[in-house]
Amino acid sequence: MSALPNPVSIADENQRLAALLRQSRERVLASCAGVAEEQCRCVPAEGCWSVLDCVEHVAAAESGLFRLLNTTRRPRPAGTPDREQFFLENMTDRSRKAESPERGRPTGRFPTLEAARQQFEAARAETIRSVEANKDDLRAIEVTHPLFAAVSAYEMVIILAKHAERHALQIEEIKKSPAFLSGEGNRS
Repeated sequence: MSALPNPVSIADENQRLAALLRQSRERVLASCAGVAEEQCRCVPAEGCWSVLDCVEHVAAAESGLFRLLNTTRRPRPAGTPDREQFFLENMTDRSRKAESPERGRPTGRFPTLEAARQQFEAARAETIRSVEANKDDLRAIEVTHPLFAAVSAYEMVIILAKHAERHALQIEEIKKSPAFLSGEGNRS
């Protein structure tokens, strides 16, 4: 007995992924909207990131993961487990901390929050354009993620979207911190 053809087209799948990317972009932009330059460097506690650090990180990660998405492609082995739902449900779980790879850590790449935000928007726009123009079955392509190792290209796009959303949640946590609210956590 043969499998039934998938009624969902690659174009439809790409539109779903693009919508997920747009939604998380808006979440990041909304989270840092209204944060003044004098507030954006506020660190809620020792060893924590500021709003600027978070936006710098998502901008750097977006560019880096996009590059991996387009340069580490290979056919995905048959029978590889599908982890799409896992990434959709767990990437934004802030109760589990993850250590950023060195190249994704904040280093002061951007002089202002606005510059970091613009870079994130530009990188995300490139990701969305690439997904919308894609003609390949992203589930049949495997790429390498720095933390999750081999993932499908489809999973990588989900990770990109949910990673940004995770840091939007982190920004919301920072904005609710006593140090941010009082201005005591500001650093130069």
